Amino acid sequence: MKKLFRKNQMIITTLAIIIAVAGYVNYSGKFDSASGSKTKTVSNTAKETAGEVTDDITDVGEAVLTNAQVSSYVAKAKLEREQTHSKAKDTLEEIISDDSVKDSVKQDAVDKLSTLAEQMEMETASENLLGAKGFLNSIVTISNGNVDVLVNKKDLSKVERSQIEDIIVRKTGCQLDKIVITSIKTED
Repeated sequence: MKKLFRKNQMIITTLAIIIAVAGYVNYSGKFDSASGSKTKTVSNTAKETAGEVTDDITDVGEAVLTNAQVSSYVAKAKLEREQTHSKAKDTLEEIISDDSVKDSVKQDAVDKLSTLAEQMEMETASENLLGAKGFLNSIVTISNGNVDVLVNKKDLSKVERSQIEDIIVRKTGCQLDKIVITSIKTED
């Protein structure tokens, strides 16, 4: 059990380091080192004409992330998910090891711990297969029989959506109507 705890600590520490590096890289690119002032970036949709800058904004109020921000966001989300899983496991293990708890409660905790372990395995396997199919920086979250899939792709074709659904159904065994696929809005 101590090895499992150390393994979880290593995973969490590694993800925290990745987030820190991504944040540093993202932050360091926002300042011009010579003048110390912020540099302005103009997206591909911006038009510069005669000193006038206009942005073609289609969805006002929606967050648009750059690739560096997406990597940071995904790492943070995975770290938070791992921490939540770890806290739940610790709580269930405390219940199991407590001698004053009834056997029926202990059995319920064992069942929940087993379900949590299966859920974590399905999430990881699904994310690995999605990455192998080209959907890098994907997040799969399973809760109460529902599966949420966050994909780093602006527009999904019917074929891509079908590939994602096939992977999730095979790896989780959930029904197609329980899968929600969401795209991470990125700046091109």
